[in-house]
Amino acid sequence: MPDTLRTAPSFSLVIPAYNRAHLISETIDSALAQDTPFAEIIVVDDGSTDNTLEVLGRYGSRITVIATANQGVQSARNTGIRAATSDYATLCDSDDLLEPGFLTAFSTWLAANPSCDVLYSNFLSFNQSTVFNDRLSYAPAGIYDDLPANGAVWLDVPDLLARVIKFQILFPTGSTVRRAMYDVIGGYDPAFNGVGAEDFEFVLRAVARAKVGFCTRPLARIRRHDGNDSSDQLRQVQGEITIMEHALQHHRGLEAYRAAFDAGMDEKCAYVFDAAFARGDFALASRTLKKFIRQPGGKRFMLKRAILHSPSFVRRPLWRITQAR
Repeated sequence: MPDTLRTAPSFSLVIPAYNRAHLISETIDSALAQDTPFAEIIVVDDGSTDNTLEVLGRYGSRITVIATANQGVQSARNTGIRAATSDYATLCDSDDLLEPGFLTAFSTWLAANPSCDVLYSNFLSFNQSTVFNDRLSYAPAGIYDDLPANGAVWLDVPDLLARVIKFQILFPTGSTVRRAMYDVIGGYDPAFNGVGAEDFEFVLRAVARAKVGFCTRPLARIRRHDGNDSSDQLRQVQGEITIMEHALQHHRGLEAYRAAFDAGMDEKCAYVFDAAFARGDFALASRTLKKFIRQPGGKRFMLKRAILHSPSFVRRPLWRITQAR
């Protein structure tokens, strides 16, 4: 079919919200300010106990509000995406923002690349006083160096699953999924509500089973504040470990990535082990010790492991000595 006759794809925006009365107006306003308008904006109120519904009511017919009992963000995302009537559904968390040119860029690119099933965006982080660098710029050297920094979109990034295990760049805000493919992938798993980095489970399924693109231009802004689930880095990495264990047992198509999973698991376990030991959380350090595929062999690790295995009456005095160095 000639390009001139191809129907432009339509886009629905889905915003899951829980007790966001003080922030959600900024999120909705950023959606309404798009150069290219969304076909619909769906806000799923996940049983808020503040006045979020009152704030949402001020927008009248400009948005669609779905009020549910509190079931968690995974279920709220699923509810909104399944209610969407467009070809694509875009996600934006209720404390985040979309840049004004977000939908123009995404709709133009997806119209020209209809084979893409899920398109993710680079993003900036911000708080009340500072806008930080984009997510991609924080990646360790050697992981994404081949991705252009000129705002281009990459489709079928080589070894993307192995890369996101090392450094995650695929976040919900700004992510845009073809509705038909969403049903094939299976949506977000509510079993991971409350688990750190809960959306990582969907990412692993999507990368393994769908055609995924990544826009290097930061077209979204993710807010940093005390209410973020993602503000606790230790909790996030613990969640990633749990999700990777689950993925190896239950996801299809990961056999070819076993080496990447094993290396990623050991790297994440080392982070949690060291952080737990530094806090004096011997229970968490001991649990993490059992999750290593291959334990490190360095002297510092071996000393920490010996302290964990020492009798309880000498464990903490020995630990204090290591922390005094």
